[in-house]
Parts: sequence; C-alpha cells; structure tokens
Amino acid sequence: MLTGGNNCFSIVFVDNSIHKLFKTIDVLKNNYKNTKVINNEVEATDFLEAESVDVLFLNLDLLPNDAVTYTKELKQKKLVSEPFIIIYSDKQDDFVQELAFNSGVDGFINFHYKPAVMLLYLKNLLKRKQKKEPTINKNIIIDEERYLIIKNGEQIHLPRKEFKIFQLLFSSPDKFFSKTEIAECIWKDESVSKKRIIDVHVYNIRQLFGKRVIQSQKGNGYRINKKLIG
Repeated sequence: MLTGGNNCFSIVFVDNSIHKLFKTIDVLKNNYKNTKVINNEVEATDFLEAESVDVLFLNLDLLPNDAVTYTKELKQKKLVSEPFIIIYSDKQDDFVQELAFNSGVDGFINFHYKPAVMLLYLKNLLKRKQKKEPTINKNIIIDEERYLIIKNGEQIHLPRKEFKIFQLLFSSPDKFFSKTEIAECIWKDESVSKKRIIDVHVYNIRQLFGKRVIQSQKGNGYRINKKLIG
C-alpha cells in the first residue's frame, strides 16, 4: 500500500519477547502510525492473510518456529501483499545469515533495540520499496510522472487526486480503504473524509473505468475490483 504518506505504510513486528521492543515501537509509531506488534506466529499469519503489510520484521528466535522456518512457511501461503521480510537478531554468525537469506528474506539486521538507527533503516527501506511500480496484471501500467493509467495499451489521463486514489486502491486490491484512510494518504487531512470530495472522485473514476471497478461497502469504504480492472 505504498502511496507516499507515512500513515499509509504498514509495519509489523513478530516477536515473542515484545517487552524488549517497547522503546523502538514508540519511536516508530510517532513516524509510522500503522506499526503493529504480534507475539505469536498463528496470529501473525492470520493478519498477513487478511491485511496488506509493507515491512515485516521477524525475531530470529521466534517460537515455536524460528524466523527462518517461519519465512519459508509464509512463502508458501497466499498473503494479501508481499512485504519486505527482515530478520533481526543479536546473532551475527555467517551461517545464520546464510540460512536467513536462503529462506527468502530481504534483510538481516542487529540493531532492533536502537530506535534512531531502526528509524533511519526503515525510512531507506520504504523509499526503495516505494519506487517499485505497482501492478495487478500485465494489462495495467501506472505512470506516476504523468498521472496516467495505461489499460490494455489505452492511455487514460486522470486528475492528480483521482490518480492517487486509483493508485492507492490498486496497490492493495484485497483491502477496503476507509474514507479516513484515503483522506490521510491523499490529502494528509482526516477532515476531508467528512466531506463529499472522495465520493465525487470515486464517481469520476467509475465513469472512466466502469461502475463496478471500485467496490464500496458500508462501514468499510472502497476497494478496487481487480477482476474487472484487466
């Protein structure tokens, strides 16, 4: 769900010893509102199968499975998103890191108890991830520089705000975004959610792509219908 505002990023820590993370989490939450700590693998898997996550931090010494084994299990499951997976540990043996990277993780770090360093690391990581072009299928291309959607070779120009809404929904096709989330991510202003502005923009997008391209659900908000977009 990478759209530019810090409140739009979702960061999850999975750690059985969460008391060691309190200071780090407090710092991160001041910068990334959607930072969550989960203390068991079952709950973490359920969350990842239901919600979009940008970065997943795993303690190497997870129980009952270690983070390497757990990563391998996650790679076999159908998750809502494909988060960057980072294992953290005080153990820096080469063979441990080799096992970690062979499991498919994106990084291995040892400074999870240093909030300032972790914050800088996370900011750089999200910048890298944000540069990746979001795609649902080969029929859709998003051109951020020109606010252009290319659908089956056809160029569709959208006003900036409508483009950003489309891009946000497009980035996490299984997630319903509330009006408050859309307002935070696009306008950086929750008060916009109380007006009809978002509804008007969604209406305009539907006029271009079809009425069913964006689904609405009372109490949950909007999500893109990926079956119709291609």
